[in-house]
Amino acid sequence: MSWNYFLETLSNRPEYGLTSLEAEVLMCFQEAQCPTKSELLEAYVKSYSPIEEEAFTQRLKNIYRKFKIVGKGHKLPQLHKRVYEQYRQYQNNDIFFSDIGLNYIYPIFPRDSFGKAIDNLIDSDNLEHRQVDILQTFAPNLNDYFEHLIRCLQNGVKVRILLAWPYSEAAKLREEVLRKYANNSTGDEINIQDCVIANLETLEKIIRVTDTSKCIEIRLYDTFPSLAIYRAGRYMLAAPFLHGSLAINTFQLELTTNSPNQLITQTLQKDFELMWKVARRFHPNPNQNWRNDLKILFTG
Repeated sequence: MSWNYFLETLSNRPEYGLTSLEAEVLMCFQEAQCPTKSELLEAYVKSYSPIEEEAFTQRLKNIYRKFKIVGKGHKLPQLHKRVYEQYRQYQNNDIFFSDIGLNYIYPIFPRDSFGKAIDNLIDSDNLEHRQVDILQTFAPNLNDYFEHLIRCLQNGVKVRILLAWPYSEAAKLREEVLRKYANNSTGDEINIQDCVIANLETLEKIIRVTDTSKCIEIRLYDTFPSLAIYRAGRYMLAAPFLHGSLAINTFQLELTTNSPNQLITQTLQKDFELMWKVARRFHPNPNQNWRNDLKILFTG
């Protein structure tokens, strides 16, 4: 992994929550040695645009806070050391994983990380990849992102939701598998038909609050998905549908879609697009009784 690519990857990590302007400051770091503040400012002006020293200092302070650089002493050398140490760790241990876009493996779905990824996408000045995609049988955590999705629609970020048609054989089989193999009481409590309808009710509320369906599209599928996918711009989480647990309760692959080797991410995105193509559009219109339409969606 090159130094510049590493800095770009680090800047996009949700746990740091850097704004696009703060990321520009980090991108001016050199690998060889820690710059002085004046040298860093000079590099910034040369690479990006003129900026007042006071504004530049404030961006640095925000970066220190987000990287948890605290205590006494000069903070710029501390920040450079921390960034460089992470880079060496990537170089020594994770070259292959970073090349294929694998940033991290979480034991369960990282709720806050995905929320930050959506926030970063909304706040970004980059007009490319302004899209949020979710593929699930049903999304148990959809309500966690109620406000995030409202902000997406209000800021022109496209949202695509792919869920199972609640009356499909796929939904019935998934429910049976969870009830038989889940290693806790979760399986006994799951009714996928009700859960998908609850998701649609949440989406109906989002459409009602924003008073628009311009940037959101919902489709339901009558097939078998391979992985659950959550994507916000270039940030992606993918997890398998295991017999013994919900997809959000098993390991999650955190991926970057613009990695040098895009074999994994492109494969997942192509699978999403294929399922999107065969799925049927469904709009939970707040002003209509859409539940009757839901039952006959795949019967015609």
